[in-house]
Amino acid sequence: MRPRLSFLLLALALFALGGVLSLPRPPKEEAVRPKRVGILPELGVVVAARDIEYCGYHTPCGPGSRTDTVFYLRLRGQEVRAVALPRDLYSPVVGGKINAAYGRGGAELLKRAVEEATGLLAERHLVLTLQSVARVIDAVGGVEVYLDRPMRYTDRAAKLFIDFPAGRLHLNGEDAVKYMRFRHDALGDYARLDRIKGVLTQVLKKAQDPRTWPALTGALREGWRELDTDLSLEEVLAQLPAVRGLKLSLATLPTREGPGTFLYVDEGARQGFLAAFFGANPPALPPQVSVRLRGEPSLLRWGQALLVREGIEVVLEEAQVVRSAVYTQDPVAGAYLADLFHLPLLSPHLPVAGAVVELGQDLLQ
Repeated sequence: MRPRLSFLLLALALFALGGVLSLPRPPKEEAVRPKRVGILPELGVVVAARDIEYCGYHTPCGPGSRTDTVFYLRLRGQEVRAVALPRDLYSPVVGGKINAAYGRGGAELLKRAVEEATGLLAERHLVLTLQSVARVIDAVGGVEVYLDRPMRYTDRAAKLFIDFPAGRLHLNGEDAVKYMRFRHDALGDYARLDRIKGVLTQVLKKAQDPRTWPALTGALREGWRELDTDLSLEEVLAQLPAVRGLKLSLATLPTREGPGTFLYVDEGARQGFLAAFFGANPPALPPQVSVRLRGEPSLLRWGQALLVREGIEVVLEEAQVVRSAVYTQDPVAGAYLADLFHLPLLSPHLPVAGAVVELGQDLLQ
């Protein structure tokens, strides 16, 4: 099966994360969209990426009508919490997979499908392209990844050639896109979602450095015409400084397998998971879960001292870590540890025993 594009969040660190918290809406939209109430500004944004359209064999002719993996983001104050919706998720309102929503009914149907799947309000949308994502990654100086094994795949029709060795790699925009397109491992699309989450954390962190802003502004201006969004470039650029200090949490919508190639929303798990994930605030008391600390010896000693001071027992594991983050399926424990270490919270598809805190050299940069 040909790998498809799903970059979604990657450009959002610049296109939306820092800027859409208090955007003025057009008058007509104000009349039909629900209004938020409360002290903190809040907004729901659907982010997706357009697949490649082929005019003929070996002839790509630009962005297509399908959107691969879709994300729902809740922007609230200085926090961004995002949930990935797998591309094979069945959507009743679409009458098929959710990645067909954009092609059948544009951004409005896509937003309706996301609202149906999550039960959450989707007020704005941002649909990305391959070129726009690569430009943003290049603007922040690329990203680093660590591969346990070589990553290889060839699709001559799509002109996609992936050949990465195992180990620590620095990827430019073009290669980072290849890394995120890869789906040919045991977990397929789920592993790809986790790779996207990891790259996003790096893009967002680098976007918080004002030294990257001139290049980012240029990349945004050059790529804006490629996007389908109801945000304006001026609105986003005006709010770029707000990216600094933003907290990021990423997870995947609970799903179950169904007939054929469809996935279905796990109704039994959805409500509890989303309520905990979007409502999780750092608890006053340390979490009652096992905590494993991974990283280089000097960072492990620092992290261990911090956890012991909080009364948390920890297991240490020396490892090479590319990006620092907290990994857990427990949103409350994750919120506590992410706040303690000032790290992004990632909820991977693979089960994690307790919580894992990974500390890498990026903490020192």
